[in-house]
Amino acid sequence: MATNTLITPTWVTKDTAVNFKNHLKLIGQFDRSWEKQNWGNKPEGAQIGDTVQVRIQQRWQVFEGQGLVQQSITNQTVPLTINHQFQVGMGWSSAQTALEIEEVQSRYTKPAGRRMANKWDQVAGAEVYKSVYFSAGTPGTPITSNKTWTDAVALLHNNAVPDGELCAVIDPLTQSSLLAANQALFNPQTQIGSYFKTGQFSGAALGVDEWYYDPLIPIHTTGTFTTSSWQMTSAGQTGSSITVDGGGTYALKAGDVFVIDGVYGINPESYTSTGALQQFVLTADVSGTTTATLSISPSIIPSGQLQTVSASPANDAALTFLGSTGATSATMAATASRQSLMFHPAAFAFAMVDLPDNLAGAVAKSVGDASTKIAMRWVEQYNIQTDQQPSRCDTIGGVAPILPYFAVRMWS
Repeated sequence: MATNTLITPTWVTKDTAVNFKNHLKLIGQFDRSWEKQNWGNKPEGAQIGDTVQVRIQQRWQVFEGQGLVQQSITNQTVPLTINHQFQVGMGWSSAQTALEIEEVQSRYTKPAGRRMANKWDQVAGAEVYKSVYFSAGTPGTPITSNKTWTDAVALLHNNAVPDGELCAVIDPLTQSSLLAANQALFNPQTQIGSYFKTGQFSGAALGVDEWYYDPLIPIHTTGTFTTSSWQMTSAGQTGSSITVDGGGTYALKAGDVFVIDGVYGINPESYTSTGALQQFVLTADVSGTTTATLSISPSIIPSGQLQTVSASPANDAALTFLGSTGATSATMAATASRQSLMFHPAAFAFAMVDLPDNLAGAVAKSVGDASTKIAMRWVEQYNIQTDQQPSRCDTIGGVAPILPYFAVRMWS
């Protein structure tokens, strides 16, 4: 007769953590370095709401000549907050601790790890996509051309995103379209054969180093407006807020994207125009009629170390919203669109921290190490009245967009 494995908190925590890690899709590609730098030496982990300011690297301008041009040191920071604690609660009797290990895995630890990973992916996608202003594709329209993907890669490279490490996390329908468009290619045969056998578009292709599919990709529904000819109310506007007029009745949504005539993006390394109109994203909902004050990202900065655009907008410069019918006498209907993401890992941060496991009257075990980068706690406590051992598995962490211009939203 086979010997049963004791179902200890240590074993359960490790097994759940392994399944958690193996099922991370989107958030598994985020930069994980910030947790060690900021919370790694904190003896009791971090409390919910604990925030650090992540410092972005300095941007320097290069000047020609022998005369010194001293530049100011500008410390740009982005808040990263540990603001989510997720748990899976369960319980079993003391008699059930004699179950075979395979039964415990299939019934409890594997589903707990998988569901915890799905929750983090779902929350992470919803929280970071609205910060990304670079966009490709058309709202509500499936992406069927490889050029849409390669143009998105070119967009990132034109904005000084490093070569290598680009990944794409896409929804299953978009993956299906990619497979249909590429299975008929003649080369490379090995890769096409892999697509055919696995039903997954993966590996290095179309300028992207790794492809992943995730059914939990967020969906953005665009705002709406009646017949409008949006334009700037005055010349020389800068900063993270602009005033516009020419609108009809509107209800715009955070995450909506638009361009302004004559305002081009710049390469953050060379400070030269990319030749493409800079895309802006709304950072707050706004509704009304005729006139509007729009909160936007990136900020309009036409010169200096933190320059983002080639020039500030001219008076009456036209705005064109992604998903609208155009710039003049245009309308926009609410359109739901999947928000697949192509990005360099440095675009987003994901941090987890250890929860305390010295809990009075409970048996607890935490798992957290450099190799898995997982912080998970399992707690159980025996109830003598019911012969049950209520248990819970907890994770605590947070996500943040650190360098949103290292990412592109792929609308479909």
